[in-house]
Amino acid sequence: MRSTQAAVLQLTCVVVLALVAGCSPAGSAVTPRGGADPSQGKTVLSVPPMDGTGSAGRFASLKSNADTKLLPKSVMVYKVKPANVTKPQAETIARNLRLTGQVEDIGGRLLVADKEANFEVDKATGSFDYTTKAFETQTEPILGVLSDAEYRTRAEAFLTDSGLMENDAEFRDVNRGNIVGTWDGSAWVERPYMVEVRFSHKSLNGVAFDKGVGPKIIVQFGDNGRILGAMSVWRDIEPLSSYSIKSPDEALAAAANGQAQLYDVGQADNGVVDDISLSYMNSPLGYDQKYVVPMYIMKGVGKSGSRFVAIADAIPDALLHVDASLVHPVSVPASTGKK
Repeated sequence: MRSTQAAVLQLTCVVVLALVAGCSPAGSAVTPRGGADPSQGKTVLSVPPMDGTGSAGRFASLKSNADTKLLPKSVMVYKVKPANVTKPQAETIARNLRLTGQVEDIGGRLLVADKEANFEVDKATGSFDYTTKAFETQTEPILGVLSDAEYRTRAEAFLTDSGLMENDAEFRDVNRGNIVGTWDGSAWVERPYMVEVRFSHKSLNGVAFDKGVGPKIIVQFGDNGRILGAMSVWRDIEPLSSYSIKSPDEALAAAANGQAQLYDVGQADNGVVDDISLSYMNSPLGYDQKYVVPMYIMKGVGKSGSRFVAIADAIPDALLHVDASLVHPVSVPASTGKK
């Protein structure tokens, strides 16, 4: 997958990005990665560089027994729509959150801070970070844990009422995995010190949009359903055009030749792919993502018996232009690292 030097919120998804050169405007007539001229009359898509590997290994051999009959031969590519968030828009949301501070323009972000909470929004994408003072000191097991259904209801109401819900968001899950150990007098007991309700992006024509720093909205809860904070990594998109894609065999060959992101692959590994799917990628905040493009996700078993993942381009090389300038962190919320 396309990589990052700034993993957002320490969540499970980490993206590794090689710093290689290549620079020109999105959609321009540039030399594509494959060296050939575009053959479909399509826009050449500017994308960040992709590291050759996300692990130290490489394949000595790679084959597949995955069923690929249902994979499409063409998919829609999407163009990112700049949010261009204004001060009045940020102020409206801040007031909905009952914040009284003034909107400050701090480069690529708009910030509203007062004694109870901070609200920060990325002007380019509309992604936000809302943090209460209680969040910063929440370390003890929470009191009054609610049901999943109640957490979901409260999260949806909060996002809707504050104007932070996205039209293409859908409920994902309730995460109770933020735990702390306490001594109950006879044994250590693990309890949640925060509960998260997580939303993701709806699939795009049946293809998941959940790789990279997948689009997400998270609402965090403390004691008795009290909201501690919320955040999002999000970009609005619109259809660009349908593109013919590489065949699964071409993606497999790319992974075998090291032209893919490889995870948990051993040295001179012998891999067998048992699952191949497509997924759209979302770049981390601070990256100037122009397009949302599909990738092949290949999962399988190495010679040690452990599982591996290989991620390769689905768009033909002739229609991709690697642009290292897209890596430049244009606007990263200052408080992002706390969640």
